[in-house]
Amino acid sequence: MQWQLKCPACGIEEVEQGAGPDHEAVTVHPDRDSHGSPLGTRGGYVSVELTCAAGHGFDFVVSNHKGAEFVGVVPRT
Repeated sequence: MQWQLKCPACGIEEVEQGAGPDHEAVTVHPDRDSHGSPLGTRGGYVSVELTCAAGHGFDFVVSNHKGAEFVGVVPRT
């Protein structure tokens, strides 16, 4: 199963990782058992900084807490 991400602001399919090296676009946030995820979930999460060809920034987020997994896209302000 797979999905292609689209920009949440304009729907364009051309999406790239952050402006720097690819490995700097990915951040692992350890499980602090708080609601710190951009998705509003508890526990740890991984975020990937992305930008569409039109310049809109957003994060692809994968979070987990006690057996529940969540995936979401969050616009960056």
